Amino acid sequence: MSKEENKEEGNKSVLRSIARKLRKTGDDDSLLGSVLETGDKAKTEIVRMVAKEVRGYLEALELHKDLKHILTNYSLEINASFNLKELNNDKNDAVDKKSDQDDINKDSDIVSDNSK
Repeated sequence: MSKEENKEEGNKSVLRSIARKLRKTGDDDSLLGSVLETGDKAKTEIVRMVAKEVRGYLEALELHKDLKHILTNYSLEINASFNLKELNNDKNDAVDKKSDQDDINKDSDIVSDNSK
């Protein structure tokens, strides 16, 4: 198990032990419900606070100014090329290798002729 899974299991077991203790006391199930509801509210509040902090951090970066500057002062240029190549199978490989070797031989002949 990972550390997160172990932590999750630990949290669940703590909640279960609290629930067992509350049931043993003979109190109403509403007590258990209120404890679980309080935990849910705390989790929601923590998420809200973290979201607020992240939002404040991102706003402080002022990314909108940088983005506006880029959009108003620069243009976007895209260059792309697409090539369609035939899939090689064993027969084509043999033919291609022979053609490549012939091309190499011709090139070396031309070089040797030029050097004379």
